[in-house]
Amino acid sequence: MKKLILFSTILALLLSCEKDSGESGSYLTARIAGFDLNCSTCILEFPEDNQVVMNKIGQSPENYYGTVNLNKNDYQVGQILKVRIRKPETDELKPCITLYPSYDYKNVFVTDFEKSNNLILGDTVTISYNECLCDPENQIYVCLDTVLNDSRCPTGVQCFWEGNATVRFRFSKVNDKPVLFELNTHRGFTYSIIISGYRFTLTGLKPYPVRNNRIEQEEYKAELVIEKE
Repeated sequence: MKKLILFSTILALLLSCEKDSGESGSYLTARIAGFDLNCSTCILEFPEDNQVVMNKIGQSPENYYGTVNLNKNDYQVGQILKVRIRKPETDELKPCITLYPSYDYKNVFVTDFEKSNNLILGDTVTISYNECLCDPENQIYVCLDTVLNDSRCPTGVQCFWEGNATVRFRFSKVNDKPVLFELNTHRGFTYSIIISGYRFTLTGLKPYPVRNNRIEQEEYKAELVIEKE
C-alpha cells in the first residue's frame, strides 16, 4: 500500500513538472497588438523577447501570438504587460465563434502578468528599475533599463564636484524596434533628448547616494518628463 501511494505521488509530481516545463521563467515584455473577435481574447507581440518566445512556443505568423485566457474587454491595444507564458493544455483551448476573420497564430497561456502603469505626457513620471510605462492612445512605451553608473557625491562626503549618474532607457512605438538611449543627472551632460517626435527629460534619480551605503539596481527610480514635440 505504501509503495502504491509513493508511486502515485511521484507520478503526480512528474505530470505537474511536465505541464509547467514550457513556462517562461522570467517576465517577458508583451504588447497588446490586437484582439481575436471570434474568441474575445488578446493577441500579443513580444518586441523585445520574440526570440525567447519562438524558442519556447514556436514561430507564429507575423510574430503574433493568440492568448487563451486574456479577455479583450480588460485591455487596450498598445498596452504593455510583463508576462510569463507557456503552451496551453488541450483542455484550456475554448471553442470560438466564426463570424469574423480568423488567424492562424500560435496560442499561449499567460500564467502570470503585471500591467504597466500608464504614462501621462507633460507630467513628471516615476519609473522603477525594469518597469515600463505605456501610453495606449499613442501606442508608445518607455522602460528604465539600467543605471549605468552613479558617481553623484554621497551625502556626508565633501567632493570637488557634484558627480553624475547615467541612466539607460528603452523606448518603442508600435511596429518599431525598441530604441536605447541614455540621460544624465548632471546638466553638463545630455539630460534631454528627442526621439521619434517625443522629448525625454531626466529630472531626478532616487535614492540619492549616502556614504558607505551601496544602492542596488532594483532600488533606483527615475523621474522623467515626456513631451510630444
